[in-house]
Amino acid sequence: MELWTVLLILLLSLVMLVYVGVRLLTYNHDLFKKLAIDSPPTSIFGHFHVGVKFGVFQTQVEMYSQYKYKKVFGWFNFTIPAIVVCDLDLVKAVAVVHFNKFVNRSATIEYEPPFRDILLNLKGEHWKRVRSIVSPTFTSGRIKKMATHVERNVKNLLEYLRQKQESGEEIELKETSGQFALDVIASIAFGLKVDSLKDPKNKFAVEAGKVVKPNLLLVPLFLLFPRLRGLFSRLGLSIMAKKPMAYLVETLDAAIEERKRDGTEGHINDFLDLMMIAEKENDTKEREPLTRSEIHAQSLIFIFAGLESMSTVMSFTLFLLAAHPDCRQRAQDELDEILGDQTPDYETVQGLHYLEMCINEAMRMVPPGFVLDRKCVESTDIDGVHFPKDMIVMIPVYAIHHDPDLWPDPHTFMPERFTEENKRSRHPYAFLPFGQGPRNCIGMRLAMLELKLTLATILQHFTPVTSAKTVYPFKLYKFIPRAVDGTWVKIVARK
Repeated sequence: MELWTVLLILLLSLVMLVYVGVRLLTYNHDLFKKLAIDSPPTSIFGHFHVGVKFGVFQTQVEMYSQYKYKKVFGWFNFTIPAIVVCDLDLVKAVAVVHFNKFVNRSATIEYEPPFRDILLNLKGEHWKRVRSIVSPTFTSGRIKKMATHVERNVKNLLEYLRQKQESGEEIELKETSGQFALDVIASIAFGLKVDSLKDPKNKFAVEAGKVVKPNLLLVPLFLLFPRLRGLFSRLGLSIMAKKPMAYLVETLDAAIEERKRDGTEGHINDFLDLMMIAEKENDTKEREPLTRSEIHAQSLIFIFAGLESMSTVMSFTLFLLAAHPDCRQRAQDELDEILGDQTPDYETVQGLHYLEMCINEAMRMVPPGFVLDRKCVESTDIDGVHFPKDMIVMIPVYAIHHDPDLWPDPHTFMPERFTEENKRSRHPYAFLPFGQGPRNCIGMRLAMLELKLTLATILQHFTPVTSAKTVYPFKLYKFIPRAVDGTWVKIVARK
């Protein structure tokens, strides 16, 4: 065969491969036209190029502003279509009114146990069973018992801040908050006592840090070819780091067996303890008890869903208070009036209404869960919008939180937005820090308690102020709710 013939065959093969590849990536790009839903122009990678160019936060705001009067718009995450809901009444319909039609979250990636069994990933009846067993662990009485673990770790944090204050060192709040939040998680969810502020390279901190970092080389592959995720799993391709995950599972098993052996089960009052109690209580009922993998998973959710969220809210609340001395002073005046010299505890922090307003305003400006998602399990029509079965539905929380029609001057820190009067005047779905409906954040009450306890104790002893390294207004990274220039402050001891 002559050379030119070989080259021609190779060229035609290449053209055919490109054609097939493009067809695979764009086969459904006419979907939203068929559904009579407006959508921005697509590339062969859907709208991925828009997010890469502008970042998730700017993209959310611009797309939401362009389409919010249309109620919804269409979006492609690579090849995966999603209906983005802008209308708040429609948000309520999806999250609450028609919840049974949107009971699941989207699952574009297939995980292995135990991560597969965390509440965020569970579907249908499986989710309902586990949620109903886990929910009683977050009652007021049981949260109050878990508060002692937060209080113990706050003492370590105070000592750390005192050392920084005495040395005059500046503090990067996100890093400090992350180390503190991890220690609280280790105590509440894993039965460990660690001090990551003093020893940031302790075994638990190192392994937990590895397990929350997915394999970034595999993520695009899983997103580009979602239909092949079963094959990827059989080939042993995993997004989650296996060895660190195994370490965390072994740590949980060791704690469970030690408590059973020593007879301390039911007396430690942490989340793992309460899960073991829930397992026993449900074993006598008709409902199937939790499996060991499900117990592992619900403790792991503290790391995957709680660590970044808690450290983000804690750091930005303190940072925004440092940048707004009048708000900080009002929060401290409230503390002095209600607590005096009394150490904050579960009961006393319930009356810190202005501090809670500051926390809420920080979560409005920088929501850790900046997008919510659901998956339509049954084709349905709501308010003139058709949601096909298996369609992913996205709620752009960050954009809603920065809508000037809902939040005038949205980039300004104004805790007074959350007075009772102002809350009554606003659409109840304009603020979505923990989601809404039956699939909202199951740990939100514990999270708010931890935030109020920690922030109240810090502000009772110290005053965060701006420093030479402080950059305000802040700018977020493109894809994560973290300040590009850090959240730097100095700590001053209160007189």
